[in-house]
Amino acid sequence: MSSNSKNSGERGKAWVKFELGSFESPSLPRQTEKAGFISLQTGVVEDINFIPLKETTDHYKKRKKVKDILREAQEKADLLEREAYEKGFAQGEKDGLELGERKALKQVESIESFLVEMNSLKQEIIGHYEKEILELVFAIAQKLVHHQIRSDDKAIEGTILRAVKLAAEKSEIIIRVNPEDFDYVEKLRPEFFATVKELKALTVTSDPSITRGGCFLESPYGDVDGRVETQLEKIHQCLQGAFAEKNDD
Repeated sequence: MSSNSKNSGERGKAWVKFELGSFESPSLPRQTEKAGFISLQTGVVEDINFIPLKETTDHYKKRKKVKDILREAQEKADLLEREAYEKGFAQGEKDGLELGERKALKQVESIESFLVEMNSLKQEIIGHYEKEILELVFAIAQKLVHHQIRSDDKAIEGTILRAVKLAAEKSEIIIRVNPEDFDYVEKLRPEFFATVKELKALTVTSDPSITRGGCFLESPYGDVDGRVETQLEKIHQCLQGAFAEKNDD
């Protein structure tokens, strides 16, 4: 057997028949009346209905109109919500003020009632302890007067001048004072004559019965009691009169 025949036989055994298939991809559907396209992302065939340009514009207008309606509805809803809130807040504020006024009125009434009770209690206390209170006030007045006399030598000067002014006759007078005030009063002679124009004669005498700071003035037509005790007694009488007048009210 020649080499050519041998080669031919070997080629015959290795021969394989190939057939060309359709150029159409088996995975792609055939074009039908219903249009479709393959998604580049998913590879899935999707149906699509192409809308003419005029219809797309109408659809856009409809969607815009719907959006406008929704926006207006939302704005109205927001407005109603805001108005309701403001109305509720105003009503709540009004109710709060009215409630506060009622509470304040009750508190005022309670305070007024308390003050009436306190005033009644005060009158009761004053009426019950009137004598004790009067004596306490008088004791305080005494202490103040005596303190003023001890701390101020000029106190006797004022006492004497007031006594002289009360005298019916001022031309000739005798003044009795405490021994501790005698020297000071003697030094005041020039001042007494300068102040009291009617004064012609002045006699100053020392009298231990006269409390310091006080005096007893004698004149041809009457005496003037300027002793401290007498002045305090007048204060006491004034206090009694004030208490009695207060109780009458």
